[in-house]
This record gives sequence, structure tokens and C-alpha cells, in this order.
Amino acid sequence: MDYLNQMIDENEDIVYRNRINPPSYGRVFPTTQSQGPAGPSSSSNRRNPEEERPIHSAENRDIPLNAQAEWDLNDALRASISKKQRNQNSRNPRSSRYRHEDDGDEEDVPQAKWNKLEADLKELSIFLKSQQAEKALETRPDKKYRNLVESEKSIKIFSKKDSGYRILQEQRSEKEQLEIDFSNFEMLKFAFSRHPEVLNMDWNPMEVQIFYKIDRFIGDNEETAFRQGALSVAMDFENFPPNLTWRGSGNKGLVMLRPVVIDGVAVLNATLPDDSPQPFYGIAPEMPIYQEILNLPVKAVFDVIMNFVIRGHKTCVFLPKYYKNYITPGRISKVDDLVVFRKLIDLGLIKFLENREGRESWNWFLEISRIVDQTGSVFVSSLEYRRKPEDQKYEKPSDRIIQPIFWNTFDRVMVLEPSIRYKDENDNSFRTITAEQVLQFAEPDDERAQLGEQLYLDKQIELICHLCQLYPTKSMHKVSIQQLLHLVVRANSNFDMPGMNLETYLGMCERFGNHQNDAEDCVDDNNSNV
Repeated sequence: MDYLNQMIDENEDIVYRNRINPPSYGRVFPTTQSQGPAGPSSSSNRRNPEEERPIHSAENRDIPLNAQAEWDLNDALRASISKKQRNQNSRNPRSSRYRHEDDGDEEDVPQAKWNKLEADLKELSIFLKSQQAEKALETRPDKKYRNLVESEKSIKIFSKKDSGYRILQEQRSEKEQLEIDFSNFEMLKFAFSRHPEVLNMDWNPMEVQIFYKIDRFIGDNEETAFRQGALSVAMDFENFPPNLTWRGSGNKGLVMLRPVVIDGVAVLNATLPDDSPQPFYGIAPEMPIYQEILNLPVKAVFDVIMNFVIRGHKTCVFLPKYYKNYITPGRISKVDDLVVFRKLIDLGLIKFLENREGRESWNWFLEISRIVDQTGSVFVSSLEYRRKPEDQKYEKPSDRIIQPIFWNTFDRVMVLEPSIRYKDENDNSFRTITAEQVLQFAEPDDERAQLGEQLYLDKQIELICHLCQLYPTKSMHKVSIQQLLHLVVRANSNFDMPGMNLETYLGMCERFGNHQNDAEDCVDDNNSNV
């Protein structure tokens, strides 16, 4: 059989190529008959059925001797191909070329089955409604809380401290708001204490000393210097109370502060116990799977932000894409404070860094370090994420890592020292990179020292006022904020102070002025209950 010259067509039939006369398998057609005047298509050339009878003569060369065997073989080949296609269709019973016997139309389903399904759905609906009614009437506190956790409307976070899930609120409770308001009232009382409308002479010796320093600070730099377009005022934390520091041109020229890049992953790592695995170390930062250890402590991030905004730096926290969708489809939160986290995003203080190019070599710490070196920023991160074993020269900004340390109390007291002390291997002595070197651009002609990366005084005051609405202010920050607010009030800067202006303070005087002791007792009770 001529296998080289045959092929299978789309109808699964064998066709021949490179052959003028394919085998007729027992049927012979005349080939020497003369053509009619009309040519090959003339009716005179049409075959006579009587002449198309099979001729079984051995003298005819066109008839294969094994024609019947070849025919049977072709039938077997066609059957094999058809069987193969049926097997392929059976792997996908719902394919367009094969109809499953159970794939009946809706009209083919008996009405009795539709009635049964409708009855089952009604029964299920009644059962679910009865369960909801029972939950609404529940009186036991533990069961009521469990019902709230299971509710699809509740947003919760897994917390070992709470032995399970803790429900997160999307707005401050009355007690929490009272504590925040009273903390702000104490700062505004100092800020407006020499305002003509609310003159208050009840000052302690430390406040009198601060007033004197502020007046001298304004006098040295002129009152008009604290207007729209002025650079932020830096706070010096080397002494207590912190001192206001002028950045204007003088003998030293214009002081350009470095922007601050905060590695949010490193802040999370700093709040974890020492034996905990490092978050996102060797793990793709865009990993979508929820993990309890990755729950972000927003208060810790907030403290670092507030520290540098008070110091006068343009500040930004970078987080992996994992936190961009911070609530999972199951209503589980990846952050422990929704109110503050959303506000920090709205203020532009939190940004999300993504691997947009899809590079396999993309590493979180290296990407953050690259941003730091490009902008000459202050780098708040963790030495534990540095993978280079060689000694650091502390020449690049990304080498000068400031590492926050948190005492893992409820309030998470933060220690952050911007100076760096290291051992020089050449002479085996200790060297110190001062806070001024870390926080300021050393060279005035540094191309990265751009005005666009500087924080301006009006924006500094606005950010501080917004941040004061989120948590009660800590003691060190409170003393600094009091001075900054009193400075712009005393200098008649007329900046926008959202939630911390004179009108707000007068309203707080009516709330807390005559009942200050009661308010303090209430706040103390809240702290003891926490």
C-alpha cells in the first residue's frame, strides 16, 4: 500500500497525493473514450452506468490485487481516528463537540424537581433568619462578641493578646476621642496662652522660660520670616525642653534638611519579639496571602512619622503592595488601626512600592535603599535586612541606617537616636557620625538638596495639627508641638491649623475649662482600663 502518498482529510477520509489515478478498488472508469465536441464536460463524455460495472479481469492494471484488504485497512484507520477524537471530547464532557447525557435544557427538568429546590431554599432561608433572630436576642457577652466577629459587616484582626480575633472600629469611640481632645486642649492652652482673646497668666517656671526663648527666636529672625513660603522650623532634641532651630540663611547659609524615607517593614520588625522571623525577608513583598505576623502596628509607624515631622523633615513611609488592599475579602484587616492608617494614606505620608517590572531579582530592602541613595534621604530601617557581609563605609545615605527601638509595652515607647557610632577597623577606634551629618545635606551644592524635597512651615503646622487628631500626644512630642504652635500664633503667621485653631480651643475651654479635674480623672480611668 502506498502510505507515502496518502493523507487524511478533514472528513477523516483517506485522500491521495502525487497520483494521477487513485485506486478505484474494483471500479474501472473508461479513460480512452473520445471527448465530445463540447469538451470534457460534454454530455457525450458522461459515463454510462452500464459501463461502470466492476471488471474483475486480471488483465486490468488499475485494479490492485489486494484491493479488499486495503479497503478494510482504511476502514480500520478511520475508526481509530474517530475513537481518538471521541476520547478527547470525553475529557471535557461539556465541550461543544460532545454533549453530555445529563446536559438537558431547563425545559427537560421535571417540574417536581423545581418544586423540591424551591422548598429547600425556603427552608434554608427560614433557618438562617431564625439564627439571626437568636443572635440578636443573645445576652451573654462572650457569645455577643463572637456573633459580632462572625458578622460579615465586622472588620477584625487576629491578635494573640486578645486570644483570637479583635473587632476594629472605623471611627474613634467616645472615650478615645475624649482622651485625644483633652491632650490637644493642654497643648492649645499653652499655644494661645498669650493670645489677646484668652490671655492666661497661670504659667509655671518652665513655661516662662519657653516663652522667653520663643520671643528671642522671633526677634532674631524677624516676625515676617514666619509667613507663607518659609521653610519648616527644626526641633533640636539634644536638650529638654527641645529648642527651636532656624534654617534660614546666615553665617552657615541655608540649612537643607534631608527628606526621610521610613521602611515600614523594618518598623514592623522592630516591634516583634527577638525570636520572631523577619517579615518579608526572602518573601515576595507582593505576596497576597494573609499572615498574622505581618499585621502592621500603626501606632509605631505613627510615632516615627511624628518624630521627623516635628524635626522639620519631609517624611514618607514605604510599604509593600501587600498592605495596599489592607482588608481581605473575608473582612480581616492587615493593620491594627483603620482610622489612623487611612488618614496617613490621605495625608500622603504612606506610599506603596510595587514591582512594576516583574523582575525576579526584585528585593524589598535593595529597592528602598536605591530610593534613599537617589534622593539623599535619611534612612529609617533595620540592620538585620542588610545582606552584605562586608564592612560598611557609612558614605552613602543607605549605609547610615537609623533603627527605631520600641519597648514592647502597650504604649510602645520609642527610642530613636539619629547619630551613628561605629568602630573603625583601621585604627580600632570608635567614630561618630553626628545627627547633623545624618539629618542635613553636608554639601550646599548637592544636586539632591532640592527645594521640592523640603518641608515648608505652613505644611509642617498643618500636618502636625492633623496628626494630633489621631492619638494622644506623648510628653516629648507635646512639648515640641506646644512651642511650634505658640511660635506661629505669636508671629501672626495666619496658617491653617485644622482642629487646633482658636475657635477649637474656645470650644474646648467650655468643655474642659470648668471641669478640668473631672476630665483628667476620666482620662486616667481610660488609661487604667486599657
